[in-house]
Amino acid sequence: MIDLFVVGAEPAARRALAEALEGLANLRAATAGLEGLAAECRAVLAPVALVAIDAERAEGLRQVAALAQAGVPVVALGSKDPDLILGSLREGARHYVADSDAAELRRVVQTLAGTSAPAAAQGELVAVFATRGGVGATTVAVNLAGELARRQERVCLLDFDLLLGDVLPFLDLSGGYSLSDVMANLGRLDREVLDASITQHSSGVHVLAQSGKLEEAERIRTGGVRGLVDFLRGHYRRLVVDGLSGFDELSLGVLDAAQQIVMVLTQDVPAVRSTKRCLELFRQLGYPDAKLKLVVNRYQRNSDITAAVIADAVGLPVAHVLANDFASASGAINKGVMLHEEAPKSSLTRDIEALAGVLAGQESPEPRRTRSFLQGLLTRKGTDGTSRAA
Repeated sequence: MIDLFVVGAEPAARRALAEALEGLANLRAATAGLEGLAAECRAVLAPVALVAIDAERAEGLRQVAALAQAGVPVVALGSKDPDLILGSLREGARHYVADSDAAELRRVVQTLAGTSAPAAAQGELVAVFATRGGVGATTVAVNLAGELARRQERVCLLDFDLLLGDVLPFLDLSGGYSLSDVMANLGRLDREVLDASITQHSSGVHVLAQSGKLEEAERIRTGGVRGLVDFLRGHYRRLVVDGLSGFDELSLGVLDAAQQIVMVLTQDVPAVRSTKRCLELFRQLGYPDAKLKLVVNRYQRNSDITAAVIADAVGLPVAHVLANDFASASGAINKGVMLHEEAPKSSLTRDIEALAGVLAGQESPEPRRTRSFLQGLLTRKGTDGTSRAA
């Protein structure tokens, strides 16, 4: 049994805390004023302070700050109010726990008391990578996340284009709790707090971006994106990432952490050439082909540049193709909804559904193999008369 220092809890709330922590901790109620809180906590040898924040939130936040500044580990308790959660963490609370979640409170106290907890199951990160600009990667990422959520998966959609990301406007959402907010509070957020803080679309997809907090973007570039990703993988079955820009340090950090990379391209020679170069770089980085999924967007079956020709040209099979349905895609974007809501019978909607299956390990029909003029554009004759890839 450990002693816990309890601040700001009314008698009824203390009784509820005692019941929640029965067999784990003894509660020692604070009697000192604000300036004497830290000294009193040390005097009772309590390793952790619980600060209950109710209607007098300003006083509660000052209590959190006073204890945290003195080096006391603080667990803030209160309602599922995003502003209160973020305010408590900014004042130095180690954790914020909803006052109705007894199980989470026990887990947090055990963690701070040094009792090891079982490792959380790790979700999968799917990075949607545009092999060049204008191929529709954001449309793919947004609707893939929506389809995964429709399959009852916990999904978080992340936009790592920190300055000009499109995910929020695509879903008609405003910026809220941001990537930098999560990064600044790793280890102090539990699932319930995340769900109360992170912006959620009507489809059920949770969305994290940096739009609106550009002054904090540099923190993400230099702050260790792997820790952010690993933390979120502990709380979501799938992370779908959009907004990766080439091979900068931030993008490479996400790509390294990804279990699958969806390489999006279109049926034109510049896109195919760019995809080939990207694939060569991925292989130089040591990524196995099994991690890479080639997806052709806006696919037109009457094009000379077929899926089979693309596969031959770049040296990787096409995992899936997505129909060319501009009207449905733009209609969904303009309304801030998912494709399956805007156009449930569209061939593009069905293709997105099938792509989710491909990423889950289901087979995608192999396109018929043909040859066309593209081989002539992507190969050239060497001086010895042999053909070489461009």
